[in-house]
This record gives sequence, C-alpha cells and structure tokens, in this order.
Amino acid sequence: MLWVTRQRPHVDRCTSAWLIKRFIDKDATFQFITKEEKIPKGAIGFTLPKAEIKPIKGVKTTFEVLIEKHNAKDPIVLRIKDLIRDYEFNEENPEKMQLKETIGICYVLKGLEKTSQTDAETVAKALMVMDAFYTTLKDLKSASTLISLEKQ
Repeated sequence: MLWVTRQRPHVDRCTSAWLIKRFIDKDATFQFITKEEKIPKGAIGFTLPKAEIKPIKGVKTTFEVLIEKHNAKDPIVLRIKDLIRDYEFNEENPEKMQLKETIGICYVLKGLEKTSQTDAETVAKALMVMDAFYTTLKDLKSASTLISLEKQ
C-alpha cells in the first residue's frame, strides 16, 4: 500500500513510518508531498491536513493515532509511543522531558534529515535506527524480567 506524508519527515513521521512498515503494513511504500498537494487516490495519508491519520495538537501524536487505529499492543511499541509523545509535547522545552531515553533517540531521528539526500533516505535510515532501538529496549525488558524472576 502507498502511504503519503509531508516532505522533510522528523521524529513523529519517521517513527510513524517505522510503525507502519514493521507492524501495520510490511509492504508499505512511502511518498512525500507538500501540505497543499492532494493525497493520491488509493493512498493512505498521514500527518497531512486532509489525512484521517494525523496528530491532534497537544493531545496525540501521529504515532499514537496509528497505535489506536491499528490496536497495537506490543509493550515496546507502547514504550516508544511514550518517548515520542514526551518529545513532541516538550520539544520547545527539553528540560520538561520526563523519560531519560527521549532526548537521545529523538535528536538522532531529528538529525537524519540533515544527513540524508532525500526524504526516502531519511525514512530508510529511521527504519534502521528504530529497529536497533526497538531491539535494545526488547533486550532490556527481557533482562529486567529475568532479574525480577531471579529475585523471587
């Protein structure tokens, strides 16, 4: 399926593309358009003015909207949702970010655009970064579960 979003993807759109590709539509392809352009017929738009899937200012990120719409239950994805929300709602005031991983992962994602030639390259790099981050969080969760079991 073709998924369409705005040009110059940053944190919420990069992680949303990762969520789409890894948990919603493994065959997803992405196209990047201006806010003014129409969403192509048959495509699914996200984070665009006329898209069904978009953030609700001050309430939900696009990542959260996708999780709710597709009923994602993976605990690591839900942790990532909290990090993206923490960043998106506190980007102007980083000292207000409450989760220790937030600023690091989000600054890496934000910097991908500056090191990429195209939007597609930005998203491709974001997929690799998020795969690595997801795996690390999953390993940490497994290790902490083992430690908890050993203490019982």
